Amino acid sequence: MKHIHRFFVTDALSSGRTARLSPDDSFHATRVLRLRPGDPLELAGPDGRVFHSFVTLVDESLEARAEEEIHPQPAAGVELTVAQSLPGGKKMALIVEKLSEIGVSRLVPLYSEKSVRRPGSGSREKLERWRRIARSAAGQSRQSRVMTVEEPVPLRAWLDSYSQTLIALTTEVGGIPLGQAVEDAAASLALLTGPEAGFSSKETRLLKEHGAVYASLGPMVLRTETAALAAAVIVMHRLGAIG
Repeated sequence: MKHIHRFFVTDALSSGRTARLSPDDSFHATRVLRLRPGDPLELAGPDGRVFHSFVTLVDESLEARAEEEIHPQPAAGVELTVAQSLPGGKKMALIVEKLSEIGVSRLVPLYSEKSVRRPGSGSREKLERWRRIARSAAGQSRQSRVMTVEEPVPLRAWLDSYSQTLIALTTEVGGIPLGQAVEDAAASLALLTGPEAGFSSKETRLLKEHGAVYASLGPMVLRTETAALAAAVIVMHRLGAIG
């Protein structure tokens, strides 16, 4: 069976309505996927409704017509936020892509004391690129919504604004197995992954003050991008969102 690609549009959709793809999506659809008038695709609107659709026009951008609505299976209702201390190099782009693919709801990039990246020039461009990556990954894995990628914020500022269940993945202090930490957790929670150099002692005290549950992936020492994905999969599996 041929894979049908999914694209997200900003306009509300209904049967018979046409919509245009964004410039980036139009480029991917026409230059990479080689879609032409009459070819099938799926359109997802801002309300999460998804429609079987087909291409009607290809010019500066691609236009498609929504036909029959696709009724999804009932969702598990998991709202997972991943708060990720910013790593170096291109690792954040990989984290964004993989977390979006598996259906994480929200990603919060954090500046911590030992983060490789610091606030500076080009931050807006990086954020927009991460959001494009999240959008593309959500379409590839046929999610009904795009993972929200928030603006990077300092760890303390985010902790002061967050009041729900928080699980901190750490190696600096002893933690219970992650699967155990999730057993009685609410369906709306945040998973915090530290930087490659770890949290400072000041930050671990701060996390404790904010009621964080310390958790561990065991004796393995994983790269931060691997730990973020592995931990998110475990949490979503335990809460019934995956497998």
